[in-house]
Amino acid sequence: MRTSTTDHRFLVDGSVSVLCGAVVGAASLTTVRDADPVVAAAVIAILVGLTGCLAVRRIRPTGAFVVGSALMLVLVALPNLGEQGVPPILLPFSLIHPVLLYAVVAYTERSALPVACGLLGAGISVVRGVIGFPFDPLGTAGVLATAAFGSVLAAWALGRYQRIRVAYVRSLEERAAQAELLREQQVREATAAERRLIAREIHDVAAHSLAVVLAQADTARLVFDRDPEKAREMIGTAVEVGRQAMGELRSMLGVLRTGDEPGPADGDLTELVETFRRAGAAVELVSSGTEREIDTAQRHAVYRIVQESVTNALKHVGPEVTCRVVLDWAADRLTVTVSDDGPGTSADPAAGGGFGIAGMAERMRQIGGDFEVRSAPGGGTEVRAGFGLPGAPR
Repeated sequence: MRTSTTDHRFLVDGSVSVLCGAVVGAASLTTVRDADPVVAAAVIAILVGLTGCLAVRRIRPTGAFVVGSALMLVLVALPNLGEQGVPPILLPFSLIHPVLLYAVVAYTERSALPVACGLLGAGISVVRGVIGFPFDPLGTAGVLATAAFGSVLAAWALGRYQRIRVAYVRSLEERAAQAELLREQQVREATAAERRLIAREIHDVAAHSLAVVLAQADTARLVFDRDPEKAREMIGTAVEVGRQAMGELRSMLGVLRTGDEPGPADGDLTELVETFRRAGAAVELVSSGTEREIDTAQRHAVYRIVQESVTNALKHVGPEVTCRVVLDWAADRLTVTVSDDGPGTSADPAAGGGFGIAGMAERMRQIGGDFEVRSAPGGGTEVRAGFGLPGAPR
């Protein structure tokens, strides 16, 4: 692609340079035709060389300027042309050199040295022009100085403006590219966060519901022969919990489509505990201190932590487990503790391969709280979570 761009520029600049060389060459033809053949040939060769430099001014700006400057020095050294004694430096194609100066300033980081060379060349050209026109030297010097130095300064100013403009456009393009990369990264992060949220919510709902349904079904299977009525009641409880889970999943997925935080409508812990009790688990709910108003995210986190902790106890210990849920409302902090009377374990509960404990810890991090799981052989398992409580007691 870079080669294609280079060829395109050379084709365009080459066509323009050939056209310009033909125009200025035709304007100088009369003067060159009357000159000495050797001098005329040298002038024509310099014209061709400057035209070639003009063609590569954007591809090789420094080389074009150096070669062009050397050709201009040769042009200054040539004798006057024709019967009128016109200095070769005053021929129209000398205007190609300011264009080369513009190119080296605009397309490279070099500026001071080319401009100094240009000003030096302008001074030499003025002196050579004055020597070539002995009549009215002051007037001739003024015109030549204005044209020579003015062309150099104009070429420098235009070249610097072009370089600044190109740098500004390039910076805008880079910023746009960086903004696009940042937007894509934010989209990826948002998508990953949404996936984690969906996975966590589905895990909590499905794990809780399946644990209750399986416990009820397993117990109903065991007592079916000796107590059909009790088995029928347990199967009814399992069906009720399954329907409730289906409704909660539908509600959660609907809320996820709107971008809100999914969760139960009221996060009623009393109803949650009753669900576990109907499944046959001995769950006790204790609240101490003065209850305070908490926001939806905090209420949802408390609900899910209690739900996941009791569900884990049911899965790992069995329906005969006894759980105690304690809500400690301190002056500026709520601490939720869920403990069971299971056998416990010496291994780190958080090091397991499940997602429940990791999901609970992530919930607490999102609301600025802390989370801890402790378990010891013969001492059961305890889940403790806490967060700050803004606001006054109600």
